[in-house]
Amino acid sequence: MSLGKHILILVMLFIGAFNIFASDNDYIIYSIGNEEANCKFEDNRVNCIYKDSDGFIWVGTGTTVERINGKYTSPYTFTEKQTGITPSPFLVNALIENHKHDFWTGTIQGLFRINHEKRILERVFTEEINFPVQALEKDEENRLYIGTVNGLYIYDGKQLQHIIIDEKNILSDNNRILDIAIYNHNSVWLLTPNGVVICDAKSGSLKQYRCTLSSCGQLKCLVKVDDTLYIGTEKGNIITFNLLHLNFAPYWNEIKVPISNLTYEKDVLGVATSGQGIFLLSLNERKIIYSATYGRETEQDLLSNNISSILLSQGDIWCGTGYYLGMNILRKKNESFKRYDKGIFKTKDIAVRSFLPTREYSFIGTREGFYYVHEATGKIQYIDVRGDKTGNLRSNLIFSFHEYEGDILVGTCGGGLSAFTPQTATFKETPLTRACVSNDIFMFLEDENGKLWLATSDGLYSYDRQTQAVREYNASNSGMPGNIVYGIYLDSAKRFWVGTDKGLAVFDSQTGKCSQDMLPEIYCKEAIRYIYEGRDGTLFFCQLNNRLLVADQSLNHFHHLSPLCPNFIQDDQGFYWLGQWDGLLRVDEGLNRYTFFPSINDLNTNAGPPILKDKNGMLWICGMKGLFIVNPRADFIPSPVQITEMQINGNFYADDYKLKPDSTLYLKSNENTITFRFASLGYEKPELIKYEYMLQGKDSTWTVLTNEDKVSYFDLPAGEYVFQIRKFLDSDSIDQVSFKIRTNRSWMAYAGIIIIIVIVSLFVFKNKKTVSVNATVPDKLPEDSQPEKKVTIQPTESYVKLSEKEASEVIDALKKYMQKQQAYLNVDLKQSEVAVAIGYPTYLLSAIFTHYLKMGYYDFVNSYRVEQFKQSVSEGKHKKYTLVTLAEKCGFKSKASFFRAFKKFTGTTPNEYIQQFDKE
Repeated sequence: MSLGKHILILVMLFIGAFNIFASDNDYIIYSIGNEEANCKFEDNRVNCIYKDSDGFIWVGTGTTVERINGKYTSPYTFTEKQTGITPSPFLVNALIENHKHDFWTGTIQGLFRINHEKRILERVFTEEINFPVQALEKDEENRLYIGTVNGLYIYDGKQLQHIIIDEKNILSDNNRILDIAIYNHNSVWLLTPNGVVICDAKSGSLKQYRCTLSSCGQLKCLVKVDDTLYIGTEKGNIITFNLLHLNFAPYWNEIKVPISNLTYEKDVLGVATSGQGIFLLSLNERKIIYSATYGRETEQDLLSNNISSILLSQGDIWCGTGYYLGMNILRKKNESFKRYDKGIFKTKDIAVRSFLPTREYSFIGTREGFYYVHEATGKIQYIDVRGDKTGNLRSNLIFSFHEYEGDILVGTCGGGLSAFTPQTATFKETPLTRACVSNDIFMFLEDENGKLWLATSDGLYSYDRQTQAVREYNASNSGMPGNIVYGIYLDSAKRFWVGTDKGLAVFDSQTGKCSQDMLPEIYCKEAIRYIYEGRDGTLFFCQLNNRLLVADQSLNHFHHLSPLCPNFIQDDQGFYWLGQWDGLLRVDEGLNRYTFFPSINDLNTNAGPPILKDKNGMLWICGMKGLFIVNPRADFIPSPVQITEMQINGNFYADDYKLKPDSTLYLKSNENTITFRFASLGYEKPELIKYEYMLQGKDSTWTVLTNEDKVSYFDLPAGEYVFQIRKFLDSDSIDQVSFKIRTNRSWMAYAGIIIIIVIVSLFVFKNKKTVSVNATVPDKLPEDSQPEKKVTIQPTESYVKLSEKEASEVIDALKKYMQKQQAYLNVDLKQSEVAVAIGYPTYLLSAIFTHYLKMGYYDFVNSYRVEQFKQSVSEGKHKKYTLVTLAEKCGFKSKASFFRAFKKFTGTTPNEYIQQFDKE
């Protein structure tokens, strides 16, 4: 081979590797199911993954089937006893939902069916199928196809039909059904190690097609896409079988390890391998569009290269490991919420306070000066007070920008106004900059006559470009409610609105006077930060206390929305977007439907500047960790909330298969300490989910809940209740449970008995008196007369009621145990062990963490471990041990959990903390 060809091949390999590497950041990778994850599995060998009709993800492991409910799972165990010493005695090969909530499981032992009430798996067809089941499928008529090592079984709900592929040799590989694909309402395709078989479900007729491609070895798995079967092989190839031409053909052969599983969604083929991680292939382009392998980088690498199962679901990738490591979820970065990534903004989190895009430049204001970017070349220049030799930039905190007469007006905090010329990177003085020297410049407005208006901390300024006259309007000379002018706005009715620190006013630019006469009193009380008009004429007044006052054009009809930040804009589709400190809120034009987007890609809005819409309809948002661009035209798919579990007095009571929104549960009077657990079927990171809940019959308003998946109520009185949970402000995502706690009637029963005894006694006494009228009545009762017995009602509650005093006692005992016993040094410390040690039940301890300490159990324990680490550093132990070893000595089980906890409690990394400590 010539040198030129060698070079060409190397170049192509490099380009291919670069393309794969370049796409590595398309997904964020999370782990689940292992010891380091929030959600832990009973068994973390994940051999198959399935999504049910409700949207829940199920996993089949070596010993269990588990449904993932967000931060925890619902495990289903096998009723049969384990035989032998194999670590995976019931290894699950397949899962399927035959009818609604009717789940079947194929294992190496046989076929099982889920019993939801008992949370167990019960064997079915014990005599007929007592060998490994490899695959399960169903057709439109709910016929269940069961692929085994001994042929195919078909179950129609009444009869079980057995079909042998090779009747002459029962042990033939042709009888090993590895995978199944539904073809039509009568036929299915079966995969064997040597080829494929078409089977007629009614007649049982078969036709085999043997694979003659020599380079693929035995066949392993398949997935059907339209008229093609894509088949993974033992030697790493993917081949195809054309269902129209009935022939095999090579398709993809870029790896050399077995392909363990295939999945498909929207032109993307997901490939799991036994040794090289996962690949995503574009079927149309027949090329790799993404790959991931094992590594140690958090959120970038897989737990293992040995992937046993894979599922594509709404763009997410779920993949299970074969080496007891749990599973990974790969979530595609939301391209609708992009971070501005030019220059320094790509690598550094910079709090952005203001932004202005112009035809040639983009200006980005921060707390440390401002940047301006030449959009054509990407060149970035930085300007701050120190770098400005003229002294015209008097403050580094940039509040606002405005393009005016070829210059950029820069509004600062405490440094007044500056005029900047980007072409020469110089500042210049103008009559307006000389008038505004030491105030805060909040925003700019140009009216229809070209006059410029400035909202400032010492009033309202105007500038006439023709006369260069500057005028100032304040409380003393114009009748403004206050001197601090936060917001100004010209609405469609030509009203000039001025929002001040002491209320709202309408300004007359001709007379220079403000008036509140036409405004109802509610508009005149609170400080107004920002004013906006929707395209239908609806007026929005954003108050400084983060309440939003909404009014019509007449101002006579109004209402409040709260608590909302004052960042506000309407997109071209009519939706309003409101900034939140923890994300974005989208509201429809009728203000009826809300969708909350929590901190996607670290998007946290800055409370000061408004959201800006550019000429292309894109939204620009100043965030605490950078500048963000939102595409409001994107499809936003909401994810529902499901109540997954109800506990009574600390014990499991019912799951969602029993909890129905349209039925009512009836509870005894002492069944009144109730906990609800719930999950978002979008499977977002728990810390990014923002819920609201309310118990009708007790609560009058919705309560916000973050980073939690359960709510508890203690000592509820008798009555009727409806528990409701939803995504933040999203009425479409509500799930609910209705229940009624009966009245305690025991006292009535005792009272009835006493009344009956009294009546009978009176009746007997009266009869005795009638019979012996002449008898002598004794002066006193005989000595052996028994006094009336007092009836004592024993309490029926078996739980501990939580008063404030009792909660305090539990917390004191908990802290004392941690401090004196140093229990947190135990890397495997469990909540149940702590509960036993301090003498309280586990469920009560859970309530303490949730409702009093406002943190999870592991966060509580890790807070002590972090403090222990800091103490060890102060003692110089970091110079004696490695970072990981020292963390382990402080009780952390892994490097990942240590780094995560340390950053959470200190706001910095361990390395940064040590460096700072050593400097001091």
